[in-house]
Amino acid sequence: MTPASPLWPARLHHLHLTTEQPAGLLEFYRTVLGNEAREVSGGTWLVAGAERRLLVGPGPANRLGYAGFALDEAARLEALRDYLSAKGLDLRPSPSPLFSDGAFALSDPDGNTLAFGTPAEAASGGDEPPGRLQHVVVASDNVEAVSDFYEKVLGFVLSDTVLDDEGVTASFLRSDEEHHSFAVFRAPGKRLDHFAFETTCWNDIRDWADRLGSMRIALGWGPGRHGPGNNLFFMINDPDGNALEFSAEIEHMPRQRPAREWPHEAHTLNLWGEAWMRS
Repeated sequence: MTPASPLWPARLHHLHLTTEQPAGLLEFYRTVLGNEAREVSGGTWLVAGAERRLLVGPGPANRLGYAGFALDEAARLEALRDYLSAKGLDLRPSPSPLFSDGAFALSDPDGNTLAFGTPAEAASGGDEPPGRLQHVVVASDNVEAVSDFYEKVLGFVLSDTVLDDEGVTASFLRSDEEHHSFAVFRAPGKRLDHFAFETTCWNDIRDWADRLGSMRIALGWGPGRHGPGNNLFFMINDPDGNALEFSAEIEHMPRQRPAREWPHEAHTLNLWGEAWMRS
């Protein structure tokens, strides 16, 4: 029997966003999130709180620079490295300044970079308003291959699949008991789809909407409730057109729970109304 991947449990720790307008995007996230910013390398800045960390640097817009997934022990990280090396993956040094020595990186079938490591600094305190970086989603014209890579190679666990007559339109995968830390949606091309901040309750969703309204930032989609994940949500867009989600009460699923299937329809993506249909 093939041994289980040592990935579980892992959490999304940080994201690196690239942009053609670094100063503007940096100011947007610093203001919206209410966190301090500091330069970590030439032209790349970190906007960080206790549980949300975004790196912003120059590069093409609407692409994921990299996603950093954190494991809690160096021994588990080394075991994951050995496990993935045995599968023949091309592992390389991590590009992230937020991970300790021993971190490594790889590419998925669409060329998205994933970094795995242990955090260089322990989180302390809490964020105000609360909102922990929780999941990242990409769009792909190769959705089934991307989904299979995360599940069958890396060791993410499939939570839900959305299907139409042509096949898979979305896959939601988890690396701990929260419904998804990564997902992929079928779309005409490859790009960053959205990423999410998980709050503590429905009232936090209200408070974030009030905060954004005071900044004259309009909600792009929601409030609503997703079918897969069962979480309450709304979304806004940043100056590059990237979508960011504020979520609450995401479903928890034990590792052994089997995946479910959903029809490709608006009701699946928003049990309360209209949906953002990528395909």
